[in-house]
Amino acid sequence: MLYHPGFEALREVARQGSFIKAARILGISGPAISKQIKNLEARLNLVLLHRTTRAVTLTEAGRRLTEILDRGGSEVDALLEQLSVGQDRPFGRLKMNVPMSFGEMFLHKPIADYAAAYPDVVVEVDFDDKRVHLVEEGYDLVVRIGVLEDSGLFARRVGDCPIYLCATPDFVARHGTPETPSDLSTLPAIIYSNAPGSPTLTFRDADGHDGTVSLRPQFYANSAGMMREACLRGVGVALLPAFCCEDHLETGALVRLLPSFQTSPDRGIYAVYPDRRFLPLKVRAFIDILEQSLRASKV
Repeated sequence: MLYHPGFEALREVARQGSFIKAARILGISGPAISKQIKNLEARLNLVLLHRTTRAVTLTEAGRRLTEILDRGGSEVDALLEQLSVGQDRPFGRLKMNVPMSFGEMFLHKPIADYAAAYPDVVVEVDFDDKRVHLVEEGYDLVVRIGVLEDSGLFARRVGDCPIYLCATPDFVARHGTPETPSDLSTLPAIIYSNAPGSPTLTFRDADGHDGTVSLRPQFYANSAGMMREACLRGVGVALLPAFCCEDHLETGALVRLLPSFQTSPDRGIYAVYPDRRFLPLKVRAFIDILEQSLRASKV
């Protein structure tokens, strides 16, 4: 069996859930135990631990390895050989979280295509718009739309997602056509309830100047589909992602307001994952399929 001091360090960090506590028990420094595990990860070409400011958690490979470290060299060797296969073909469990409305419209196919192409991967997918803690909740990948926070995670942009200000023609006939963003402050608005802060529209004019205007909430929803339906019923103006309103703009059921102003900042579609070191092939393969599918759908 391959021996490495990182084995004992990994086992103790897994037991204690902390580098500092594990280092104290092993009688070494925190930086030393971290270095041992990083060296082991480099030797195995695997990520064994995810580290955030809130928690230290085992990856699937780390969990499986710590479970058999006490069983003998032959079992450890067999597992390491099995894990190395996962670097050549997708293998294991892929747990992901995707937005509800966008996922229902565009992600059924690429997720099913991936599952069919890689039967050695067990796929677990949650459709949910709530904020999740990727590492602590055990996700390998989340798909998110918007502007990414500086969270210490890693992301690959797989598509664009412009946001349009929309209303029905009847709503415009009743309330008038807004000429400037400031005109929106008196109009009833449909608000995405998961957005942080007070309801506002941040915009950029044709000269590149940014501005912000407060909106008057009439309806809150955490689903783009629900917001669209409320907008189609004339409840108010709504900031809608292009993927759920373009068809209605083409038919005239909705009209775009203030088209010379762009919503700011730019929004994208991102695949977010916890670590780019030795990114598992099961994750990389799904991101590739996702990007290809979105490009073909012209999202």
